[in-house]
Amino acid sequence: MSILPQENDFWNNPNNNNFELPLILVDGADCLYYLVQDISEELDSFITTGRTDTQEFTVFSKKQEQLLTSHWAHLGFIITHHSQKVEYMHHGVSITYLKVQNPKTGMSISFLPWFLLPDRPYPVFLYIFAICHYNRADKKSLSQSAAAAGKMFGVKSLNKSTVSRNIKALENIIDISRINIPLSIEQPELPSNEELVKLVPEILSSASSIDSLEEKYGEMIKQLPMPINSTEAVHHVLSNIPIEHSKVIKDKEVFRRVTRDIRKRPPRPRPPKSKCVQRPLEFINFGELEQKRKGFINDCRCLVLDAAVSYHRFLV
Repeated sequence: MSILPQENDFWNNPNNNNFELPLILVDGADCLYYLVQDISEELDSFITTGRTDTQEFTVFSKKQEQLLTSHWAHLGFIITHHSQKVEYMHHGVSITYLKVQNPKTGMSISFLPWFLLPDRPYPVFLYIFAICHYNRADKKSLSQSAAAAGKMFGVKSLNKSTVSRNIKALENIIDISRINIPLSIEQPELPSNEELVKLVPEILSSASSIDSLEEKYGEMIKQLPMPINSTEAVHHVLSNIPIEHSKVIKDKEVFRRVTRDIRKRPPRPRPPKSKCVQRPLEFINFGELEQKRKGFINDCRCLVLDAAVSYHRFLV
């Protein structure tokens, strides 16, 4: 892992090869976001299994958080705790994360677990799954993709308009960031939580303020996308995720066509036409769903971190 250069070298180019950290700058935000890969054991277990006996989680373990905060506080940094609600696997939980600020410059970093999107109600992998499902379906249906994602990740209220907005958001990110290769599903090499002790002070001292970063990054963040074939771009960028992960709806049975009776008969009175009732979707069994969910989450973690390291973006 390379050491962060000083401001003149490091912050001038957002695609600098030395910027090999999952750091994200959002236009208008008051901080940088750092995506934490090695989250606490309790939180990781909840994300992996969907089961929990508690409704409150922290990003770091108690031991790790104490190590980090005591060192940063000793250096004079301001440390605050913030929480966000997340709905997942029929649970509504609260996730508490750290925000560290350099009082001399106003620079600050919020440490989010890799799956959390600021002010969004669901984990990132739910949105990406819905996009994958829609993108790869033979007969595209926003309603079916929303239902599939809701079934996969235990969310009843996912709306097709949410899927549509996130498809557009990902297309926009691909355009702006000029992502032209598939995102990786290989485990990235990132600093350990213990290494953050020394790394964070370097980051917070490498720029004069968030405003100074926005001046340098702002136009790139705000610029409009170039017109491209968006459907193909999304498919290409997400192509490393196995297509089998998104197959959770059972195929409809094909019924043999009955030969029509062509004999002439007198017309028979017919009842008024009733409204067509759509057959409910049938999903694969629980064991198969759980296996696919775990596989997709693992691949999505790598995908999200690759986007953060390579392009310094949230995926949606």
